[in-house]
Amino acid sequence: MPSPSNLSPCTAQPASPTLRRLGLSGLVGLLALSAAGCATPPPPPDAQMAVAEAAVARAGSVSTGESAPVELRLATSKLADARAAQAAGQPLRAARLAEQATLDAQVAELHAQSVRSRKAAQESEDAARVLREEINRKSTR
Repeated sequence: MPSPSNLSPCTAQPASPTLRRLGLSGLVGLLALSAAGCATPPPPPDAQMAVAEAAVARAGSVSTGESAPVELRLATSKLADARAAQAAGQPLRAARLAEQATLDAQVAELHAQSVRSRKAAQESEDAARVLREEINRKSTR
């Protein structure tokens, strides 16, 4: 009776020596290809860097700097770290930092927009209050 290691998994019949050699050589070939894939460096994150540069530049307006300085400083810092990682030949780290810088710049813009919206809403409420007071003053005369 054949041992379980010699059985073909599909037919439960003894595997031929050729089939076993193909299986082993196929496994070795697959391992060699996967090792070669790991050995090649990833492409530089040029597109992500460009997106991050544009996002930080767009967020770098005066109003954003006044309304969301912490968020803007964080985005700028991560962009600088991404540039340093790219220069050091660390494309994966550079890509990750560039993506974080982009998101931080968007957070800064949204925070600044929120502050401006709250300020505009407060100004509208103040103007409405002044008008009500003026109407009430004129109607009591």
